[in-house]
Amino acid sequence: MPSSADSLGELATQWTRVFEAQESRGDRAEAARHDLLVRYHHAVHRYFQEQLRDPHAAGKLFSNFALRVLEVHAFLRRADPERGRFRDYLRTILRRMVVDHYREQQREQKKQQPLMAGSDNEPAESAATPEEDQRFIALWRQELIDQAWKALEAAEQATGQPFASFLRYQSDHPGCRSADIAAHFTAVGKKYTAAGARQIVHRARERFGELLVAEVARSLRSGDEKVPADHIERELIELNLLFSYCKTALEKYA
Repeated sequence: MPSSADSLGELATQWTRVFEAQESRGDRAEAARHDLLVRYHHAVHRYFQEQLRDPHAAGKLFSNFALRVLEVHAFLRRADPERGRFRDYLRTILRRMVVDHYREQQREQKKQQPLMAGSDNEPAESAATPEEDQRFIALWRQELIDQAWKALEAAEQATGQPFASFLRYQSDHPGCRSADIAAHFTAVGKKYTAAGARQIVHRARERFGELLVAEVARSLRSGDEKVPADHIERELIELNLLFSYCKTALEKYA
């Protein structure tokens, strides 16, 4: 069952927008860099907060990241889908920024303390631990879920179909029955039966699965070519997102 969370702005990467952001001039490039910043700002900020446990330092690093995007830093020009998924590339960039932060801290401390004989001027950069990798995957996973929720809510506003409202209520009230959902929404508006509520929740799950599959496909896309279904399935498995309703959506996608 999908979990709800605060709306986080668009996250999933479109490589076409990354390529546009690599151009240093023109309105289109500026718009692409802006879109990238909007897409990633919550994910990037959350990553820095989790790694540093210091709101001030996290805010400072996020500001540096934003400047890098807007000024077309080298990390944008090096972005290449042939080298792997953009989420892996982004994780490497953010981790290096955290390492640089700690290096700067140590340099500042050494300015105030005499150096011991044989001490290094720079801390060694260790490889990412499996725990760090899993934390980033969990963050990315939640971002994709949040985007699917956001899209479902937008669809509800556009069509009047209460898919997001019913699915969120069920998610927030584990174990509730169709009759409970019907009673709740009947009390606040239109009359619903238990059978009607059950059907709405079923359709909402299917729609959520389609939106989640679409988000994952977008995060893997390079150019305008359609992402193969088996690539999406592997990503869903790695992110622990291959729910039953995602399997149904994959069948439709293929």
